[in-house]
Amino acid sequence: MKGLKDFLYDKNDILIALLILVLAAFLIAWRMDVIMAYPETLAEQTDTTDTTEETAVGSEETSGGTEGTSSDLWENGSLTQSVTVTIEGGSATSAVQSLIDAGLFTSYEEYTQVCEAAGYVPEAIKATTFTFEAGSTQTDIAKQVTE
Repeated sequence: MKGLKDFLYDKNDILIALLILVLAAFLIAWRMDVIMAYPETLAEQTDTTDTTEETAVGSEETSGGTEGTSSDLWENGSLTQSVTVTIEGGSATSAVQSLIDAGLFTSYEEYTQVCEAAGYVPEAIKATTFTFEAGSTQTDIAKQVTE
């Protein structure tokens, strides 16, 4: 009997640690479906509580009093009229989308190519209101929004 008591006394910490590990493994295995669904639940909660709005306001000033369209916005690689765009905070992708919506770029890839060719960091786009004057090129626009 004394040998059993000594064995339990010597190995008590190890037995308790093993018991805790077995209980933890059982609990994790039992609730695995809930644990794996957590990222989706978190994403749903984040989407419903996000209150930021990204908008693009393309206010074109034309000389003839007629409203401009994106088809006559560019001529020979330069703006034919002044354009005002409001870029609100968020990701770089959503900020560039404001420029795309205003007709200044056709895609995020085009914006990135113009920035990289001119030595600007595409992700450094600022959240504010910009006015791009007639005669500006895409490189000028990239410079203005990233500095």
